[in-house]
Amino acid sequence: MNAPNVSDRAAPGMPAPRIVGRPGLGGKLELVVRRIQNLSEVPFPEPCLVHVTRGQKRLTVGDENFTAGPGEVLFVNAGVRASMLNLPDEDGLYTATCVVLASDLVREHAGARGGPPGVPWRALAKPDLDGGVLAALVHVADGMSAQSPLSDRLLRHRLLELLIALDDAGCWCRVAAVAGMAERARRILGAEPAAPWTAATLAARLHLGESSLRRALGAEGHSFRGLLDEVRMGLALALLQGSSYSVQRIALECGYASASRFSARFRCAFGVLPSVLRGVSGARR
Repeated sequence: MNAPNVSDRAAPGMPAPRIVGRPGLGGKLELVVRRIQNLSEVPFPEPCLVHVTRGQKRLTVGDENFTAGPGEVLFVNAGVRASMLNLPDEDGLYTATCVVLASDLVREHAGARGGPPGVPWRALAKPDLDGGVLAALVHVADGMSAQSPLSDRLLRHRLLELLIALDDAGCWCRVAAVAGMAERARRILGAEPAAPWTAATLAARLHLGESSLRRALGAEGHSFRGLLDEVRMGLALALLQGSSYSVQRIALECGYASASRFSARFRCAFGVLPSVLRGVSGARR
């Protein structure tokens, strides 16, 4: 799940999406769901933490699965695809705050740390909150509020505090030591997801030839079309769960002129139509 900075895109009179992004630092999404929500193969290109405040969340990767209830936190490492189940409470509401940690910041922290902690890497985890993970996470989420945003310098300090708390809880974030071609491409595509991208235009932005771009992405197990779809579907999922935009508006934000084509692609990606997802979730107002 990406957390793009779309908080300033709302049309006049429309509630702004509860999504905030800070390039090079991370992002936040406030999620509200009113019925059972089941999604498959949700990509997490960067590390993410989910703080459940009502209902339950279950994440599954292969044979690993964890469930969190109110006041608990789930950690998802970078590069993971997880199945996701959101279960409302007895009053019919599931709410959570998701915080994404930017790869650049994770690299900065890893360099200062000097090496990985002496525990195995984990795709998923439910960290012990006694070590300060929850307090640090809430501190970060508060600092990413669209109403009273902190300076990048102060927010970076809070995020590094959260990374230290995760290390202490045995949940270290693993990203490549140097940004690969897929990460660089994803960053450019994510800044303009609705643009009419082609492999040639992306290659030009990266100062490469198209064939060189395709070879570099292929060496990392990616393709241009696959990355573009991932970026657009990540934005679509965030907007469907964290805004009041119509499905048509979200399709346009994600580069689809046809809502029907967008809906078909979304269903292929996550196993559910966006209209169904929108029917069971809404934005916090």
